[in-house]
Amino acid sequence: MDNDILNFLRKQRTMILSTDGIKIWSTKVYYSLYSGIIFFIEKTGLTLSNIEKNNYIAYEIDNNDLSIIVQGNGRVEILGLPVDHTSERDVLINKNPEDRRFVDHVYIARLIPVQMNVTDLRNGLKKYQETINTDELAE
Repeated sequence: MDNDILNFLRKQRTMILSTDGIKIWSTKVYYSLYSGIIFFIEKTGLTLSNIEKNNYIAYEIDNNDLSIIVQGNGRVEILGLPVDHTSERDVLINKNPEDRRFVDHVYIARLIPVQMNVTDLRNGLKKYQETINTDELAE
């Protein structure tokens, strides 16, 4: 994976997930890199219900000034409760302390990207597909 994009993913903190199972839904989550892209997901939310019916999702990560946009799709696996996945929980909370308040109400999920498209607008328009190696996806 390109170091520039890997560093970009490490620096950003939120992504938008789009799911479709019961009905189409998008949500913004804090994330961290840990053998994929890990995030908390509400135990009783529509996002979880959608993923349980269809774990193939779309995602988007940007830096809010849209100089780099990473978009793609992949499969989500629900890992379980944060208390049972302390390594993942600690990585998430270390990067995103705001997530601490949700720990009792969420599961930890992991996105395994299948496709990652990059739009780089820093020096003109450059679009390409990134090669994904989940072993490199680490903070």
